[in-house]
Amino acid sequence: MSNPHDSASNGAVRPDGEAREPQRRSPGRPRREDRMPVRDEILKTASVLFMEEGYEAVSLSGIAERCGVTKASVYYHFEGKPALFTAAVIRMLQLALAGTRRVLDQEGKSLRLRLQEVAERRLSRIQHIEFEALMREASHYLDDRQRTAIREAEQELHDLLSLHFARAIADGEIRKGDSMLMAHSYTALLMIGNRQAAKNMYASPSELAGPIMDMFWTGVG
Repeated sequence: MSNPHDSASNGAVRPDGEAREPQRRSPGRPRREDRMPVRDEILKTASVLFMEEGYEAVSLSGIAERCGVTKASVYYHFEGKPALFTAAVIRMLQLALAGTRRVLDQEGKSLRLRLQEVAERRLSRIQHIEFEALMREASHYLDDRQRTAIREAEQELHDLLSLHFARAIADGEIRKGDSMLMAHSYTALLMIGNRQAAKNMYASPSELAGPIMDMFWTGVG
């Protein structure tokens, strides 16, 4: 199965800024028993590179090289850079959602302790680009469907947090307020904590998570 984008002549440029591949035979479905499926490896690598370097600085060629596959293999799984970016960011958000749910669903711990554990996990990740800054940079290259898909995946995380804040309000653990606003406020503080300047102020993510939770809890506790 040939990629329709490959029919262009050598040197042509795609709308997403990537050079078109010359017409070639499909690479098929690469199978490597000693590694994760190629598509999963591309997504994992892409999500790290996008968060470290931003949208424009990352190329499909660089992702392919990091994965040890050809650029044609990347195009086999994703029609272009915007499609790969969308899938990579949604994967990242889904992993964050699953990890957050596991922590928040723990029994026998106060909401504050569970939120602090979530914060420590989030702040332990290597991340140099703020999510909103990344989205502003990439938005020009994405279509409405892709932007909506990413925002819907992001909203699932806020919905989960809002649910637990609502339960804590009902139980009298925190003061009454808008649980969704609390969810957005909490994630906004974590984004600030992910800035390199903030991380440089503390010896470890756990030490940084403490002051962030103190600041947040002052408002909702």
